[in-house]
Amino acid sequence: MSISQPGAHVRPPSTGGELANSTAQRMGPWRLAFLLVIPLAAWLAFAKTLLVMDGLYGVPKGDLGLMAIAGWLAWFQPLRFLAALFVGWCIQRLFFRRQRWVILPVALVVMLGLALAFTLRQPGTSVLPVLARWASTAVVQCWALAVCLWRDALSIAATVLVFGAVIRLAPRIAHTATITLLQVIVIALCALVGIDLAYQFATGQPANTMVLLFALQNAQDMVPLVKSEVTPFRVVGLVGGVVLALAWAWRQRALVRQPMATGPQAYVGGAIALVGTLALLLPAPSPAVMEVHRYAEGTLVTLARTAMPSAASEAEVNVENEFQRTGRPPWYSAGMTFKATDKTQRKNVVVVMMESIRAQSSTVTTPQLPTMPFLKRLADQGLMVEDMSVVSPRTTMAWVAVLDGQYPLANQGTARWAAANENHPRIRSLPSALREAGYATSFFTPTDIQFLSDPQVIRSIGFEHVQSERDLAKPGDEWPTYFGIADDKMVDPIMAWTATQVQAKRPFMTTIMTNVGHHDFRTPSTWKKIHFEGVDKPSLQAYYNCLAYIDSVLAQLMDGYAKLGVLDDTIFVFLGDHGVMLEEHDAKQSFNILYEEGVRIPFVVYAPGVPGLKGTRVQGARQQIDILPTIAQLLGYQIEGARLPGQSLLAPVDANRDLYFTSSITGSMLGTRRGTRKYLYPLDGTPMLTFDLDKDPVEAAPVQNVPADELAQARTRMLEWQKRAQLSLFARPDPSAGPDAPWLDK
Repeated sequence: MSISQPGAHVRPPSTGGELANSTAQRMGPWRLAFLLVIPLAAWLAFAKTLLVMDGLYGVPKGDLGLMAIAGWLAWFQPLRFLAALFVGWCIQRLFFRRQRWVILPVALVVMLGLALAFTLRQPGTSVLPVLARWASTAVVQCWALAVCLWRDALSIAATVLVFGAVIRLAPRIAHTATITLLQVIVIALCALVGIDLAYQFATGQPANTMVLLFALQNAQDMVPLVKSEVTPFRVVGLVGGVVLALAWAWRQRALVRQPMATGPQAYVGGAIALVGTLALLLPAPSPAVMEVHRYAEGTLVTLARTAMPSAASEAEVNVENEFQRTGRPPWYSAGMTFKATDKTQRKNVVVVMMESIRAQSSTVTTPQLPTMPFLKRLADQGLMVEDMSVVSPRTTMAWVAVLDGQYPLANQGTARWAAANENHPRIRSLPSALREAGYATSFFTPTDIQFLSDPQVIRSIGFEHVQSERDLAKPGDEWPTYFGIADDKMVDPIMAWTATQVQAKRPFMTTIMTNVGHHDFRTPSTWKKIHFEGVDKPSLQAYYNCLAYIDSVLAQLMDGYAKLGVLDDTIFVFLGDHGVMLEEHDAKQSFNILYEEGVRIPFVVYAPGVPGLKGTRVQGARQQIDILPTIAQLLGYQIEGARLPGQSLLAPVDANRDLYFTSSITGSMLGTRRGTRKYLYPLDGTPMLTFDLDKDPVEAAPVQNVPADELAQARTRMLEWQKRAQLSLFARPDPSAGPDAPWLDK
């Protein structure tokens, strides 16, 4: 029992939230700022470590249990170091309380023991090679992690610098409110880091501010996609940082009453933070491991950089000046008409766009892979393009490229264009031109087309008849994907509409958009699963079954058209709307990345009534914008009143033709290809990637030491193309002026 002396000051019991030292002790503003951002620093380090581990070894997938996760963790040498240090600390506390130096040698013994225990279990191994291999692996992993954490550490220094300045400059009366506000900001930043972590694990792609803003602005549309990706691990990633920051704010709640120190010592922390902030201006070191190179930039640095509006580049200014000088956009079709010639044949047109079909996974491109044998038979009897690419890996962009014949914009640009086009039409589509020529036009899809700007784009294309999931679904119909019903449900309605046109002796143009094949690669419950030999990855098995199911629906469609007797009078066009990523390049989604798996698609024209097409193999780099002029040529129409960026597939193409690509979210990535040279330009400031598709068709290793002027020229071409594509979709004739008057750019 303690007895106080008379008159002695008795300290009241400490409350939760007080620091280890008394709150009466004054503290410099930057030291206080450091205490505020500790949970952010810890969460950044945790998230980046998980990403580096995933990049090196990949998170275990499936229901593998705790042992599989524990084994995955144990293979990461920095975690072994931490575990060994913890064991060393425990032993020191228990047996050598006054000898702190014991921690390191004990930890070293534990590390060596772990290394030998994990590797000597294999027969025929000896100690020295095992230790050499362990040391080499440990050095590589520790260096990779240190490099990837370096810029995050510097971003914490910058945060401390800013927070400390705010605390120093805030009036004394606002001290409590200032600290509370900064704690809220830390919680919000932890939430952003958690969203970035979950997004990267779900998609295999780095997030940026434009991606996050897009998701927030379209939160309702994103719900089905997000729900399909929810796992306990990702939920922890989303909320763990927020919980950590809230717990820390509660524990350190006494900071709102912390007295501020004055004098030179109060600025020492600010000087240290300033040095760390200035170090951000230095180039990031290389992690020396290709798989984790994309994690070398700090998470907060990337989010901050992509949040800043970029000034118009010289390339964009040049394109704008060119438009002002000529009075016309580079490409246009507001007045497009199809003029009949002596070669005109009023044949029917059916365009079938197949959801998420990449070239390499179809039998058309890979004959030994039996995913789509029916489509392969049609290709053998018709025309096949050996090198067909999309412009953007998103369905709506495929509609613009194929049916409007124009370069599409990313999601946000397409949405603005579709809204503007409804008031003042700027683009005429293939269905609109054919409808003017007397065709009946229709669009069928079992998908619910209420996603993002899909309804406006469909309206802008100008179909006479549209049927989607809301029109086709019957009570009790299952949704194999989160976007709609099974594709076979639309076969009978398509045939019924077609029969009406046949009876009326009216040529028709039908566009069909399938649904199955979309992420997350589920087939209808009625589909009997096929096992594809030699395919171990479950996601690839599921995807191949989607392709086989779509192939069966194509057979049903063609059987229906055959029964109506229209095969010889119809031009059938089959193509993927875009490709798909199945963990190639660590990517699990295709919408925001431009590797060949996501942009290369199969393309087939089957037209038994058109002589000379059977067995045709089209060479050279082709793109979806080439389809509209090809169909016009096959029908014998001459396109007037338009300047289109594509060219007919029936004509030869320059071997060095430029292809251009854009990610589906603005501000993420551009791409271009000239011959076999392909360039990917991330707009988050990370280095441009260059590939030689002739030597490296799977884009496994970027070309090194590319001349700076070559990269600069490729960048200029991409930025000029992007600006030209924007002008071409938004510019329109001035209704108050004559036909030769300059166009309006908005």
